[in-house]
This record gives sequence, C-alpha cells and structure tokens, in this order.
Amino acid sequence: MKDKLIKIMSICLVLSFLTGCWDQKMLKDTMFLSTVAYEKKKGNKVLSTIAIRSYTSKEGTLVNKTYHVAGDSPRDDRTKINQQVSGIVMSAKKRIILFEDRLAKEGILELSDVLYRTPESPLTAKYVIVEGKPSTIVELQQVGEELIGEYLDGVVHTAEVNSLVPIETLQSLCTVLFDEGKGLALPYMKLNTENKTVDVIGTALFNEDKFSDITLNSDESKALLLLGNQKDKYMIMSHKITIHDQQYVVSYDVSDAKAKMHVKPDAVHGAKVIIPLNIKVSINEFTKNEMSSPALTKNVQKEIEKILQKKAEKVVEKLQKANCDFLEIGREVAAYHPSIWKRLKWRQDYKNISINPKVQVEIIHRGVIN
Repeated sequence: MKDKLIKIMSICLVLSFLTGCWDQKMLKDTMFLSTVAYEKKKGNKVLSTIAIRSYTSKEGTLVNKTYHVAGDSPRDDRTKINQQVSGIVMSAKKRIILFEDRLAKEGILELSDVLYRTPESPLTAKYVIVEGKPSTIVELQQVGEELIGEYLDGVVHTAEVNSLVPIETLQSLCTVLFDEGKGLALPYMKLNTENKTVDVIGTALFNEDKFSDITLNSDESKALLLLGNQKDKYMIMSHKITIHDQQYVVSYDVSDAKAKMHVKPDAVHGAKVIIPLNIKVSINEFTKNEMSSPALTKNVQKEIEKILQKKAEKVVEKLQKANCDFLEIGREVAAYHPSIWKRLKWRQDYKNISINPKVQVEIIHRGVIN
C-alpha cells in the first residue's frame, strides 16, 4: 500500500512539471488555404488571391471562399487576410501556388520566403507560372465537382505523369536555385476562357529564380524531359510525316529513353557537350497504311528521328538563350571535369558552350495488326 501511494505521488509530481500543448491550434478555429495566386500590382504591391475552404452550414459540403488582398509582401497579405476571416488561416493543405508570368520575371525566391519560414507549409506544394492574371483561375472556385485547389492539383499531376512538365515542389525548388550547376523549369498554364478550365501549355524556363520569358511548347517540353532523363510513366507523341510524297500521321508511345552526356574541353566555346539520346518507341497509330513492310518501318523510323532531332536542337537553343541549365551539365562538369569547371564562370559561360544532342530512334513495336 505504501509503495502504491509513493508511485501515485511520484506521477502527480511529474505531471505538475509538464507544460501541455501550449501551442495547439484548434481545427474549429482554423481556415484552410487551398490555393494562392500572386500577381503584380501598382506601387510595388503584391496582390494575393486566396481560396479558402469552408463548409456550408446546411449540407456540410466543402465550398471555396475567395479573398483578394494587396500588401508589401505575401506575409503582409496573410496578415490582412487574418483580419477578414473568422479564424486563423493555415497553409497546411495548400497544393498549388500560382505566379503571374510578369511577376515571376522579377524573381520567385523572395516571394517564397514566407512559405519556407512557416512550419505548416506543405513541402509537396507545386509551383505554376500563369500566362496573364492567375487571379482569374482562382476565381473559378470550382470546376465540375472539384474545388479549384483539387482541380489544379489534378491537372498538374496528370501533366507530370504524361511527361509534359517537370516535377518540382516547394521542397525541391531551393535545391535547384542554390546549385550553380542546375536550372529551374516550371509548368506553364493559362485560363481557357471558353470552357472555364485551365490548359497546361508547356514549360517556363528560368535564369536563376527569374522567369526568362522563354517557354517551351508541349512537344518541346517532352523533348526536354527526354534529354534530362526525366520521362515519367507515360509519353505519347504524334507527328505528320511525308514518305514518297504521301503524308501520314504517326502516333507512338515512348517506351524507353536514355540520354548520356560526354563533356570535353573546347578552345573556342570553353566546353563541348555531346548528348546521345536513344529512344525506343511503340507505334499506336499510323494512318492510311499498315506498317507490314520493313522498308516502310525504316522510313517511318528515320522521319521520327529527324523530327525529334530538330526538337532537341530547338530545346537546347532555348535553354542556352534563357541561361537555364536544366540538363545539369554544370553538375556533370564540376564532378568529372574540375579543370573545365575552374576555368569557366558557369553562370556567365553556360550559354556560350557547345551542346549537341544526337537522337537515335528504334521502333520496337508496330501495333497489334502488324
């Protein structure tokens, strides 16, 4: 009995020193931010358009409430929002961050500071550059049965799975921006005013943290991911080709792709980079004819190879014009060619080096009927 009493008293003594949850945040007092859009406003102000999820009083279903505030910084905007809502705004469920292309030209790192300093910010949130005013997208509030945050997240995820845009998150963004041997590229979208939806139209290229105003279209974005060994689960491409004065449409799945990198010093350009890219494709559409003839198959293969070679060269040209080392050539040079790396100032000299992609295509499957 005495031992039992001592144990109880010891427990009570320990409990008296525990502080408890002094920093708790009650869900009933919390308003969850699902999507935020930043755009430029006169007087160096940042206009934030924020979608906050809440429940309807009758049906208990989720709805969006959209707020517009303009301040000196995103944190200033957040403070002003908290003065307008009946609760504390939290970003724990934020999925998508939209940047106006005009604002992104001035840099996105400074605008992201509040996200990195807020503990509840989700590290898997996606960055998207928008052509025009991103506030018009948030103001849709809902597309079909989906709230705007879930809808945008689904659109970007689908584009990533189909190898249309690079995969970047809040967590990975800084590792790219603070590495001299890397370059940033983000999804690029615009509002579809006719259907009241959004279209992913390609990829936006960055010079450090500033949008270069240079973009890649859908096919060029796919070529970019092939050159960077970043193909995701699917990649479907389609071209018009001409063989013996007859025009065909050929569509195919990229079954496998592998790019390598060979770097050597060059007296004129500082460095010469050759990127052999081997692509294996499966034909899933070939109009007007069957591919039963080996000669025809070979001609189709050559035509696809020519088209992809031109696209790869165009991508490299745009990367260097934007001063965006997305292919991480700088990391390759720093790791395996330190003498070249020490001789060059990579941020300035990257756009002048010689980069030559060499595309080779192999058709491994011609379709069920063949």
